[in-house]
Amino acid sequence: MSTARAALDDLIVDVSETHEGPTAASLRGRMRFGKALEGPPGRLHGGYHAYVRTLPILERCSLHDAARTFPCALDVEIRQGLALEQEVPFDARYELGDGGWTLHTRFDESERLRATLRSLPDAPLLTRDELERYRTLYDESLPSEGQFKMFGVTVQLGKKLVFVEGRDPLRTQPESQLADLCDAEGAFGPALIAAQLDATGAVAQGTRMRHPHFTKRIELSYAAGRVPASTGFVFVSDRTRIEDDTTSTTAPVEIKGQRWGTVRVQVALLDASFERALAVGTVTVHPVDPEKFAPLKEMRALRDDSGR
Repeated sequence: MSTARAALDDLIVDVSETHEGPTAASLRGRMRFGKALEGPPGRLHGGYHAYVRTLPILERCSLHDAARTFPCALDVEIRQGLALEQEVPFDARYELGDGGWTLHTRFDESERLRATLRSLPDAPLLTRDELERYRTLYDESLPSEGQFKMFGVTVQLGKKLVFVEGRDPLRTQPESQLADLCDAEGAFGPALIAAQLDATGAVAQGTRMRHPHFTKRIELSYAAGRVPASTGFVFVSDRTRIEDDTTSTTAPVEIKGQRWGTVRVQVALLDASFERALAVGTVTVHPVDPEKFAPLKEMRALRDDSGR
């Protein structure tokens, strides 16, 4: 078992649950994030925030029927970091109603670390026209303008899309982050999906000025909780629909004489035939301030950027 997968399987230190009638419950507990889950130095990776702050807590709620977990949608704000190798408190509330279930969570007793996970109707995440649009953008992005490796994963920089594609990563990309988070059968789930969509979204904006970004918010909808090894897949971020986040209060950063602020990037995980969306959403990112976050340069040395 990989260190990252082991860390994700061993998150919760303890948890307690209080029922508030037959349809509601409150949960309190503590988590610990291992070094393998690092993003910014000493802090939890932005993409992992989406997973660890939602689904592992849902799994511990005795009122919840695991068979009803997917499809679901999450909205995770990352307005401050979470330290590694420390016990971090969390609290949550689960509610079950006629329209489905909802889980609200908060970490480190901070309003800046709130998240929501909720059930979705059992329906396709994208329409046929939306899937066809992605197919067209993909075709128009070939051949790619360049590529590089990020945590062992080959990221393609196309004219319209940033994309990562493959099948059965445990066997075809054994040294990559993709393989790192697969189970013994080669399937992967929501933790990897969130982490890879987060990274792909950040690259779409970061390559515009060749500068790293940090994640402020992740909004994702999942069709299912498991992608089998036999499924060909494409992680994409849409370079044609990067939108300024006009609600952001984070000050713009000057990079190479131009000021850059917070943006929202559309992302999706699609099957290789572009017939089905496995996950869709947006990643909200902001450029790292070069004057305040120099240690991030150390992280970049871990990447193989030889193809850029």
